Amino acid sequence: MNLFLQNKAQILSETFLKFIQGPAFAPKDLLDILIVAILVFLILTLIKKTRAMPMFIGIILLGGVYVLSLVLKLQLTQTIFSGLIASLLIIFAIVFQRELRRFFEFIGLMGLRRKIFPLQETAIQTIMRAVHNLSERRIGALIVFPGRENIYRHLEGGVQLNGKISLPLILSIFDPSSPGHDGAVIAENETLRKFAVHLPMAENIQAVRKFGTRHRAALGLAERTDAFCIVVSEEKGTISVAHNKHLKTLENEGELELELKKFFSETFPQSQRPSYMKWIKDNLKYSIVSILIACAFWMLFTYQNSFIQRKYIVPIEFKNLDKQYVVDDYSPEEINVTFSGLETDFKLVNVDNLKVVFNLSGVANGWHRIEIKKEQINFPSDISLVKIDPESIKIHISQIGGQ
Repeated sequence: MNLFLQNKAQILSETFLKFIQGPAFAPKDLLDILIVAILVFLILTLIKKTRAMPMFIGIILLGGVYVLSLVLKLQLTQTIFSGLIASLLIIFAIVFQRELRRFFEFIGLMGLRRKIFPLQETAIQTIMRAVHNLSERRIGALIVFPGRENIYRHLEGGVQLNGKISLPLILSIFDPSSPGHDGAVIAENETLRKFAVHLPMAENIQAVRKFGTRHRAALGLAERTDAFCIVVSEEKGTISVAHNKHLKTLENEGELELELKKFFSETFPQSQRPSYMKWIKDNLKYSIVSILIACAFWMLFTYQNSFIQRKYIVPIEFKNLDKQYVVDDYSPEEINVTFSGLETDFKLVNVDNLKVVFNLSGVANGWHRIEIKKEQINFPSDISLVKIDPESIKIHISQIGGQ
């Protein structure tokens, strides 16, 4: 096991040096890295600003420590991490269960042509008048505007409505005498889809400790999806919005209109020419991190695996033996040596120059067993020594003219 780790560390170290000196990218490698970078970017986008992000960073740092231990041949660290790798994969799946599920849902939605469009100005003004009316009368309300992610798996109960957004309909739903006034209304595509819907509760209790159940439900959905929720407090008449895992109490109705329009413009952009510079500016940090992680994965699992191994039968040469001595017997007569490197590196190898050289200076007559070391083998620096078989040689030295 130790020999395997030593060889692995040596190959990994030399692979890294070769990669730094000049990575040999093929077009398919660039595509490979790009696909992985996009997947990593999507994961980072989904878990940013959540409590899962510090854990994700911690796992990345642990992975970096393990790679460093291989490069620097830190035996104790390698031993500990070798036993933890399988457990870390299970822990990763458990800790990021919600994020992974959301990620696969997001990937699935990318392949669906879901017809979504923002509210028209008349519908927005209707929502504003309804929220203002409910706020003045201190009637609790919870209105949900779905984003691009699927929210329906998080919902419970509710009554199908499919009614056009209107002031009388909204006020009647949240009227205290209505049986569904305690639930949420789902507003999508100019329509009130369902009412009396129950939302999941927020996990961040600290953020809603001064609020009621409606606020906790709004934040709960905003923690799990990209939906936008408007909450009217029946105790204080205040208006709050929950979006992107945050709950915010607004100062006035004008601010609510701005927040709602901002949500629709960013979630469902209508322009055929989006602002690429703004997107790059907003996502530059995560894009760079995603590319670096993808390059690291490629170097560890692809670039390293592109290395091949070849075995050679290497002749033996003796030098610096005192003139009164001669080597009259040795075993074995040839050494099997295995090298690792890129296929292009082996094309430059001259087999005639491969040999094992023993310095016999100061060696007396008789039988000797000499260990074969890396320094005694003459081979190009572009390839790496992996294995020597056998690891020692037995020689017999006689004195010239002696008995």
